[in-house]
Parts: sequence; structure tokens; C-alpha cells
Amino acid sequence: MRGAWRDAGEPARFGSGAAPLRKTGLQADQRDEVEGGTAMNIRRVTPADLPAFLAVMLAAGMDPRSAWNSTTVADLEKSMSGPHSGGFLALDSGGEAVGCVGFRPDPHDPHTLTLNKLATLPQVRGQGVARQLVDEVEGLAAREGFQRVLLAVSQVNLGVRPFYEGLGYRQVDEDYAYSSGKNGRPVVLAKEVAEGRWQKAEGSRAGQ
Repeated sequence: MRGAWRDAGEPARFGSGAAPLRKTGLQADQRDEVEGGTAMNIRRVTPADLPAFLAVMLAAGMDPRSAWNSTTVADLEKSMSGPHSGGFLALDSGGEAVGCVGFRPDPHDPHTLTLNKLATLPQVRGQGVARQLVDEVEGLAAREGFQRVLLAVSQVNLGVRPFYEGLGYRQVDEDYAYSSGKNGRPVVLAKEVAEGRWQKAEGSRAGQ
């Protein structure tokens, strides 16, 4: 292993029978509830998980114009293997990948962690899976000393903006360092993270 990779055991599986949601432009479902939802097994991504991670991304139904659709396993490895970089997978009760999210530091701001590649499969939309994945990234950001999480919403995927705003993200007048530029300037959103919130949550889970 190198960089930020961690060994999490067996690679995640992706169900071949999962039906992709086509031409909706949705990465994460804005209908996902901010509270409640179905608890998933969420764990860090390993190199062996990358094919399943990519399969979830491509089955999420991103707009065909998006650079998202040309992503390869090699691209994922490059973006997730650096310091403070990586990803999370959401696994269902059968151990199959149903959601994913990536993260890496902003190269221009050492206090900012960027969130990317958030996707959920159609069959788990509306169950809070995307919210749980975002929460994992925010918690990691706070624990590792970042002050905020920043993300970009593509001009061909603006339907997800209300989802992020419902989680407390607000538009900022900044450039997104990792933008492909393919579909114009993205809408950039950011949220401050406070370490105390996640320490309290971790303690609460430990006491259950």
C-alpha cells in the first residue's frame, strides 16, 4: 500500500443486476433525508475496491456530457492515493457497493478538504446513503485538522445543489482546483466543519 491507502479486507462487490438510472443528471439524490435513513456499512476504499467504486459511479446516471463518464480506475487511483486522500464505500447488508465518495486536499488551501465523486445507486436513493457518505468525509476532515469541506457542482448536474444546501453547504466565489473545465465553471459550495461535533458522535456510538 502507498499514500493514503488502508487495508480493509476483501474487495467490495458490485451487483451486475443493478439497473442504472439514465439521463437524470443525479450524482446523489436530493431527496435523501438529512435525518434518519437506512444505516449502511461504510468503510474506507482500498485499491482492490476501485472497480466497484467506478461501477457505482457509472451506474448513477450522470449526464452524458459530464467528464465523469470518462473516469477510469487509473484516474481513481491517482486521485485517491495521495496524502489525506481516499474514499468511502457504502455497502448493503449483502456486502455489495451501493454508494461511494472521494476526497482529497485542496492544493491551494491546506485548511480545505475537497469532496468528490459522490454517487448512489437508484435502488437506495431516498434512504440517506448519500448523507451518510458526506458525513463520513466531514468527520474525517474535522479529525484530520481541516477547517472546511469544499465541493463543485457541474453545470450539467445542478439538480443536486439543493441536496448539498440541505446539509449546510453554501456557495463561495472560488475556483475548484480539480475542475475539468469541460462544461464551464462549476458552482462551488463549502461548509465549515467543527471537530467537536464528530467527537461527540463517535462517543455516542461507542456507548451504544
